[in-house]
Amino acid sequence: VAAAELARYGVTVNAIAPAARTRMTEEVFAQTMAKPAEGEFDAMAPENVSPLVVWLGSAESAGITGRVFEAEGGRLCVMEAFRHGPSTDKGTRWDPSEVGTVIHDLLAQAPPPEPVYGTS
Repeated sequence: VAAAELARYGVTVNAIAPAARTRMTEEVFAQTMAKPAEGEFDAMAPENVSPLVVWLGSAESAGITGRVFEAEGGRLCVMEAFRHGPSTDKGTRWDPSEVGTVIHDLLAQAPPPEPVYGTS
């Protein structure tokens, strides 16, 4: 939304979904966030996200807007979210008593959501 609203001013807006060890994650995801043995690549080191941050702030990223990037260890990913899925149009306002059945039918047609990071 911010990317669409600020485009007329030449402002680009992107987001980063970082996967890194922080005070907030190191206890909740203790096994995933554990530091590796000495000399091994630390995939959860927060500084692994920094190159993407620097690049997005550079002239080379001009024109890239409205995107969410995930950064985890040595992996960069362009997220693909908020695509329109199954839908139905009644052509008029729904009564709350009708909504449940329709939503359950739409969910049955839709692919399952991606697991939230840190869950199985």
